Amino acid sequence: MNLEAFDCSPLPEQPTGETIKWFRGLAEHFQTGEHVLGFGPRGDDEPVVYCERDGTWWAGRYVGVLRHEGWTLTIRPRFGMATLASWLGQAVDAMLVISPGRLRQDVPFIVQLLAIVWGRAFADAARHGLPALRHDRRQTGTVVRGRLDVRGTLGELAAGREAVVSLRREKSLNNPAAVVLAAAYRVLRRHLGPGTEASWVPERVAELLPSLLAAVGSNPAPPTDAELARVRYTPITIGYARAAHISKLILRHKGLFVEAEAEGQTEGVLFDVAELWELFVLAALRRAATGLEVMHGTTQADGWDSLLRSDADGSPLGEMRPDAVVRRDRQPVGVLDAKYKQLWPSVRNPNGPRREDLYQLAAYLSRYPETGWGVLAYPADPGRPGVPPAQIRNPWRMMNGQRIGFTTLPHDIVRAAQELRSVLKEYE
Repeated sequence: MNLEAFDCSPLPEQPTGETIKWFRGLAEHFQTGEHVLGFGPRGDDEPVVYCERDGTWWAGRYVGVLRHEGWTLTIRPRFGMATLASWLGQAVDAMLVISPGRLRQDVPFIVQLLAIVWGRAFADAARHGLPALRHDRRQTGTVVRGRLDVRGTLGELAAGREAVVSLRREKSLNNPAAVVLAAAYRVLRRHLGPGTEASWVPERVAELLPSLLAAVGSNPAPPTDAELARVRYTPITIGYARAAHISKLILRHKGLFVEAEAEGQTEGVLFDVAELWELFVLAALRRAATGLEVMHGTTQADGWDSLLRSDADGSPLGEMRPDAVVRRDRQPVGVLDAKYKQLWPSVRNPNGPRREDLYQLAAYLSRYPETGWGVLAYPADPGRPGVPPAQIRNPWRMMNGQRIGFTTLPHDIVRAAQELRSVLKEYE
C-alpha cells in the first residue's frame, strides 16, 4: 500500500480501518532522532500525521518517505520541490549554488532533497578545506621516526629481529570521514544522473571533490559504523561529523531505494520544513533590517534569558529563544517568529493564528518588555489569493501597548525581504 500526502495539509484520502491502525503502528515505531534530518539544531518535535478534533487526519511539517510493515507513506512539499530548493539556497546565501529548474522529474523528490542537504552540509564543513585528519603511522626499521612503540619494539626483539617500532602522527585524507563523503557522492551521482551536479553540488564542494576523489579513490569501500565512530574531529573539522552522518544515511539507502524492511521496523528519512522556513525568513529579515542587528535564537548560544526565575534559589525556567530578536544599538526593538503554518482561518483556528502561537509570542514580548512589537511570519499560499483577515487587521495591541502583527511572505527572497522591510518601517 502506498499512501501520499502534502505537508501541513489534510490527507487527500482520509484513512479508515486498516489505514488508521497502520498510522498508529507507525507512530509507535517512529523515532524523531532516527528518522528526521533537520536543517539546523533540532527544535520541538511533532507527529508525522495526526488526527484533529473534528476527525480529519493531517500531515505534519515533515516531508519525506517512511516505510513500515510493507506500506509506504510519502509526504511531499505542498509548495513544490523547487521552492524548497530555493529556500535552502537562500538560507545559506552564496555558499550553495543550485538550479531548481534543472531538478529531474523522474527522480524521487526525496533523493533530490537529500542531495541538496548533503551538498549544504559538505559546503558548511569545507570552509577550512577537506577533512585531513591525523592518524598514527606505524613504522618498523633501524631508526625511530616519531615516538617509540615500546611494546611493538619488544615484540620485534623477542622474535630475534634487530628493529625498532615507532609511531608518527601525520595528516591524511584517506580516513573514514573522507571516504564516506566520496561514497555518498557516488551513490547520489548514480541516482541523479551524470551531468546534473550543478543542481545539487555547491561551488565550494565542486572545487574540492577532485582532490577528495584522488585521495580516496572514485569507488571507495564505505567505512563501517565502528570506523566512523573512532574518528576524532578537531575544532576545525567538527563540521564533517554532520556531513558524515548524512552520507551514512545515503549509503544505508534509508527510505530511498530499499523495497523491504524487517517486520515491525520503520525505515525512512524525513526533513523538517519548519526549520528550513525559519532559516529562509531569517535570511530575508537580515536583508531587510538595514542598520539593525538580528539575533538568531536557534544558533546563538549567548544573550538569552528565561521567562521565570525561582524566588527560592534563583533557578531559571522556560528559556526564551525567539527565532529572531531585532536590536538597535544592542537594545531589543522587536521580536519575530517564523511559523510554517496556515494563516488563513480554518475549522480548528477560525481566527487564523493558532492560540498556542499567540501565547508563545506574548511570552516572548513579556521577556522583552522594552520591545515595541512582535511579528509572526507565515509562508504565503499561492493557491489562496488575497490577504488573510488577521493580517488585514494589523496592527494588534497587547494590554501593555506592545504591537503584534501577522505577515505572509512570498517565497522569493527579494520579495520576502521587501515585505519585511515594509513591516519594520510600519512598526518603527
